[in-house]
Amino acid sequence: MKRDNIHHIRLDSGGHIADRPFKDMPEPQKLIIAYKHLENLRQLNGGYIASDYAGDKGGDKYNVFWLRDIMYATYANEYVGSYDRMIESYRLIIRIFQKYRHKITSGARKRLYLGSCTNEVIHARFHPVTLDEITSDWGHHQLDIFGLFLYKTGDLIKKGHNVIGTDQAETLILLRDMVLYLTTVGWHSHPDFGVWEEGPETHSSSIGAVLAGLTMWHDDGHYHSKYHTQTPICSLLPVPQEFIEAGRDALARLLPMESASRCYDFVQLSLIWPYMIVTDAQAAEILSNIETNLVRKKGVVRYPGDLYFNANSANPVGNEAEWPLGFAWLSIVYSKLALKAVRLGGLLETPERLVEKSEMYLRMTESVMSEDGRVPELYTAGRPNWNLPLAWAQSFYIVARQSLARVHEKMPGLRR
Repeated sequence: MKRDNIHHIRLDSGGHIADRPFKDMPEPQKLIIAYKHLENLRQLNGGYIASDYAGDKGGDKYNVFWLRDIMYATYANEYVGSYDRMIESYRLIIRIFQKYRHKITSGARKRLYLGSCTNEVIHARFHPVTLDEITSDWGHHQLDIFGLFLYKTGDLIKKGHNVIGTDQAETLILLRDMVLYLTTVGWHSHPDFGVWEEGPETHSSSIGAVLAGLTMWHDDGHYHSKYHTQTPICSLLPVPQEFIEAGRDALARLLPMESASRCYDFVQLSLIWPYMIVTDAQAAEILSNIETNLVRKKGVVRYPGDLYFNANSANPVGNEAEWPLGFAWLSIVYSKLALKAVRLGGLLETPERLVEKSEMYLRMTESVMSEDGRVPELYTAGRPNWNLPLAWAQSFYIVARQSLARVHEKMPGLRR
């Protein structure tokens, strides 16, 4: 899909093109519609509000910034060729980190677990205009945010994009402070609140995210096959080998579990994509656990007994909220594994079977999207909640569709 087509198509009031509902559209138009819905959440400064929900029906407002949501929401721009918009989003994250840099340097000096310590750690949620912290009511010590940031900034630089900006020296100092912060607060052995902002526990998804970020900048060859040319970013941000080894050992000890209380969690898909920081055998076990235990009709359960939007909190197991995001994530993972299987040979399954699974999960994602092409945050008792669309879920649908299209380009004989 050409970028110009993505940005200039017009929708009617129902989100349709030529009065056709989303489910009946050809694939290129589905992509355009889905992207437009994501763009409706983008703000002038390059950030994405999590959804347009203003809190009028109870619960937290979602029309604010979550750092993780912004970084994942803007991933879609890479997959439609809009690198400039993605870079703008990551430069906004840099601005926020710079604004609260004193917390990073303070945490690095303490050399102890910070717990929630909301006055001393970078918050997860910010006002979309002022970039002020919104609340201190829950755990903000979320290490995966730093891992994702380090991983993707390094990735973009290796692809030839100036995500750091004009003040490179100042940003590199920030990154070095960030690495010092991560290593001195014990990212590989101490608990945090993780992607779902619950804990504190030691999470394999958090360890893996930071390990991936540090590995990207350490430049030890782990990610070399991703790039046509090698950019020695290790000279910009030195990461000692001992940090990488400690992280790998910690991740291996905790896997296949997500944490002490969770044998599995669908956020562990991040260890396969985007990070590819686990072995083939570890990836296979993660996928088996998730598909066997967490996949439901309307989405993927985050983990057994999840109370968030649970249909029956008195009997939570079996009544968990179901997340369409999980379907899209599984589709992406299987597309990436199919490409890897073609490039490197036998991995988890045959390329044909991996493509079939990617296609299946993409169809399952579309089956639970709204009639006008929006991905809800979750379903409870068969009904979606008010976060429609959820920004990073909308982005992941776009990534899933584009990733599968890439597979079909590489393996045209597998298209059904």
